[in-house]
Amino acid sequence: MDLGIEGKRFLVGGGSKGLGNAIARVLVDEGASVLLMSRDANELRDAAERLGERASYVAADMAFPGTDATVKGAVEMHLGGLDGVLVNAGGPPPGEVFALTDEQWLGAYQLLIGGPIRLLRALMPMMNDGSAVLFITSSSVRQPVPNLDTSNVLRPGVAAMVKVLARELAPRIRVNSLAPGRFDTNRVRSLDEHRAEQLGISVDEAKAASTRTIPMERYGDPIEFGRTGAYLLSPAASYVSGVTLLVDGAMTTAVP
Repeated sequence: MDLGIEGKRFLVGGGSKGLGNAIARVLVDEGASVLLMSRDANELRDAAERLGERASYVAADMAFPGTDATVKGAVEMHLGGLDGVLVNAGGPPPGEVFALTDEQWLGAYQLLIGGPIRLLRALMPMMNDGSAVLFITSSSVRQPVPNLDTSNVLRPGVAAMVKVLARELAPRIRVNSLAPGRFDTNRVRSLDEHRAEQLGISVDEAKAASTRTIPMERYGDPIEFGRTGAYLLSPAASYVSGVTLLVDGAMTTAVP
């Protein structure tokens, strides 16, 4: 399928590695230009070099109040306009409700909700008609994940924001979200390590226990997620808006 994104321009949050980078790779392979965003300038530089001449980058922290102005300036400099935005950042800290400090709860809000609102408010005037916004959330929007209560509480709010923005920004801009399950990324590896430490088991045992909950019997390859994300950002998905799509190998059991 031709996604119709050759020559189009995208801001890719969390683009230096993991699921964000996987989406960026597919976008570039399809002929688009990408501006990668994350906190680590060195990782961003390396990621942009791997992607080639159609990739540039801006180092910025989604949770920081000044990030919207920094990223807007980078979009003007490197892209000149936008056909899509991937809203994505590193996950909030693990932990249960009362074990997390007020500062951790506030930081999680700024990362998942406050920062994205500020960023999109700044970028809306730069987005072309027919553009798309795509949030990366988590399977926790449908089913709580043990020991990830910041995500369990706040990410369903992101899914609700996707619904209201899809209505408020239509018909000019589409808004969707992807809810990944367990993919072979640094983030999931760190969660496996945290769980192993809590339970007093090896990391391999923790990963095996998680794998047993996935009907596909494996963690996902990030490129599988990348193809799905690129589709939702593309004109090929021109009538898809307001959707939260699970990409989790049938792991989530909640109905609907």
